[in-house]
Amino acid sequence: MEVNLAMAIVGSAVVLCGMAMEAIGFRLSTIVAYAGLLLLHYFGCINLVGSSLLFWGAASLLACGIAVLSPREEPGGSRRGNLYLLLGAVAGLLVGMSIDASVMILSAVIGTILGQLFYAQTPKGKWIKFSFSIFIHYFCSVGLKTIVSTAIAGIAVEGFLRNQVMLEMA
Repeated sequence: MEVNLAMAIVGSAVVLCGMAMEAIGFRLSTIVAYAGLLLLHYFGCINLVGSSLLFWGAASLLACGIAVLSPREEPGGSRRGNLYLLLGAVAGLLVGMSIDASVMILSAVIGTILGQLFYAQTPKGKWIKFSFSIFIHYFCSVGLKTIVSTAIAGIAVEGFLRNQVMLEMA
């Protein structure tokens, strides 16, 4: 029992570390969050089907690939917009989880878009409003990683909640 609790803490910390790395602009943050999801799954803290694990692994690699192949996200190397996008994604995820678990990823996407729109209204984010292609490029290079990392954290929370309900029913 102590091993499962320790692995639940370690796996959750790795997922949260992936989200924190997203806030500071680490390009491989989704891989870290996915590693935490794998730890939680393989030590029995959450139960996921194989296709779900495969999908989120591919999404993590794809989001990281786009981020690595993209040029610098913001002018001057600033990473101020990452926090706006992350907070928008987390807020959207929480709203989606309160409605239904199937809505949480879509609401994280909407929250990320709203976070990017809010960042574009700040003095440091005015460069995003220059053209629609810049907005889309920034969304693809930063927003997709944010969505994947946040969705992985939401799946981990949902898995913990499902396991808790199953334990109470037994």
